[in-house]
Amino acid sequence: MNLRHLIYCGVSSLFLLIVPANAAQAQRTTSPDLRGEERERQQREASLRTAENVAAIEKRDQQRIDAAIKQVKEDFKRIQILRNQMVRNLLANKPFDYKLISDETGEISDRAVRLKTFLITPIHIDKSDEKSHKKDTELKTEEMKEALIQLCNLIAGFIDNPILKNPGEKIDVEQSTRAGSDLQTIIELSGNIKKSAEKLISGSK
Repeated sequence: MNLRHLIYCGVSSLFLLIVPANAAQAQRTTSPDLRGEERERQQREASLRTAENVAAIEKRDQQRIDAAIKQVKEDFKRIQILRNQMVRNLLANKPFDYKLISDETGEISDRAVRLKTFLITPIHIDKSDEKSHKKDTELKTEEMKEALIQLCNLIAGFIDNPILKNPGEKIDVEQSTRAGSDLQTIIELSGNIKKSAEKLISGSK
């Protein structure tokens, strides 16, 4: 074996030893970068998903708000229409249509409940005042007209409340409390009239 061959074999062996070492070193120096890039990619994807989720939630919330505003406007308008119909019927001085009264007051009660939920901030109600609201007495025929007039007047007072006429202005606690109290009385009185009307219908059969 000549010197050239020995040198060649030695260099070849050295090259074989060096290459894996260099490859291993390259892997050690490259792998952390790849892992870092992977982490960054995952973080970007997570941030994107979070942003998309937030946008979706905000969109759903806005849709709920828009639906609530639409419902409030509809309830508010419909209560006024029902009140005007009752006023016309009272002024006509015709015999009471208890089925119509039951339907109208039932709808007023349902819409007033919804308005109270959407519009009025929960307020503290004095216990004595709460008891005075909950007088659920059966109305006789001769008491029906007075109860209907009272209901119409309550609705008119509620509609004229400045907190509802000027919704963009700063909330007045006193006006808000009065609106809540009026709505609660409207709910209870309309419910009482409805029950009484239904009993009068049953009694007339």
